[in-house]
Amino acid sequence: MIKCPYCNRELQEGEVCSCQTNQTMVSQTNGNEVTSGEVLNNTQNAAKVSKDVKSENIEQTVNTAEEKKKESTNTSTLNDVINSAVRYCYLTIKFAWAFLKNPFVFISRVIQNNDYKAGILFAFLTFIFVSIQNLVLAGRGIKLVEDFIGISDLLNSYSLFKTFLYNFIGLFLLYLLYCGIVKLTFVILKENIDFKAVLGGIGVSLIPLGWVAIVNLILQFISVWLVVLLCIFGFLMNVILNFWSVKVLLKDKETKALYITVGAYIVCIILLAVIVLAMGNGIASASGGNVISIGSDNIIGTWSDDKDTIIFYPNGTFKAHYYWIGGAWEIEGNKLYLTGTLTGKEGYYFRIESNKLILEPIPGSGRAEYEFYRVR
Repeated sequence: MIKCPYCNRELQEGEVCSCQTNQTMVSQTNGNEVTSGEVLNNTQNAAKVSKDVKSENIEQTVNTAEEKKKESTNTSTLNDVINSAVRYCYLTIKFAWAFLKNPFVFISRVIQNNDYKAGILFAFLTFIFVSIQNLVLAGRGIKLVEDFIGISDLLNSYSLFKTFLYNFIGLFLLYLLYCGIVKLTFVILKENIDFKAVLGGIGVSLIPLGWVAIVNLILQFISVWLVVLLCIFGFLMNVILNFWSVKVLLKDKETKALYITVGAYIVCIILLAVIVLAMGNGIASASGGNVISIGSDNIIGTWSDDKDTIIFYPNGTFKAHYYWIGGAWEIEGNKLYLTGTLTGKEGYYFRIESNKLILEPIPGSGRAEYEFYRVR
C-alpha cells in the first residue's frame, strides 16, 4: 500500500492523490493571495508527485512479480527433484519385484529392450552392498556403524570410506570388464549383439549378489560360515543368470552360451587374482625393510583371539583371516602399523605382556583394541 507524501492518505495501486490541487482551490475561495504562477507551480508539483508515485508503484509491482516468479521456479525445481527421486525409487522396487517373480523373463525383457540403464543401476546398487560386506568380512561390522555415528570419529572414518570406495570402483570395473569380454567374444564369433543389451543382461543378473550382501550384514554377527555359504549360493545364482543372459543374447544357442559364460568368468578370475597378488607383493616390498626387532619379546610368530589368528612373518608381511585378511607390518618404537589389503594402513600402540599381545588404537588411525595370545 502506497501513502501520499502530503496528506499521508493510503492510496490504491495507480491512484493519484489530489490533495495539493484541492488546497490551492480552497485558498482561492477564502481570498488568500495566491498568484496564477503559484497555482501553476503547485499543479506541476502535484503532477510530478503523482508521476513519481505511479513509477514507484509500477517498479514495486514488477519486483513483486519477479520474486514470485523466482519462488515459483525454485519450488518447481525442488518438486521435480523430489518427484524424480520418488519415481526412480518406485521403479527400482518395481523392477526388483518383477525380477523376484520371474528372473528369467525379466532378464529376457531387459535384453530385448536394450535396457542398459537397468543393468547399470542394479550393478551400482549391488556393488555398494558388496563393498560394505567386504568391510564386514574384514572385521569392520560394528566399528563401521560406530565410526559414522560417533562425532569424534568422523575424521577417522575417512580411511574406511576410501577402502569402501576402492572396493566399489574395483567391482564396477570388473563388471565392465566382464561385459567387454562377452562383447569381444561375440565379435569373434561374428554375432551382431548390441553392447547395451550386454550391459543390461549382465547387470541385472547381479541382483542375487546384492540380496546376499544385504543378508550378510546381519549374518556376520551370527556366524562367518553362514556368510561364506550364502556368498557361494549368490555366486552360483549369478553364474546361472549370466548363462541365461548370454543364451538370450545368442538366441538360445546353449553350447556357445556355456563356453562364453565359463570363458569370461575364467578370464576375469585370473585377472582379479593377478591384481590382488600384485597388490600384496607391492605392500610387502614397500614395508619389508622397516621391520624392527624388539628383543626377547619378538612380535614375529602366531597370535590368536576368539575370532582371528594373525601370523607375523620376518619379511614384514602378515596373514590373518578376519580383522585384516593380510598385508604388511612395521614397527616404530612402541607403535605397530598394519597395512591390510582391504583395510588400508592402521596404527596401534602395542605391548607384549607374557604371552599376550595388546593393541590399542592410535587416535585417527587404529580402529579398536585387540588382545591376542601367542600360539607359537
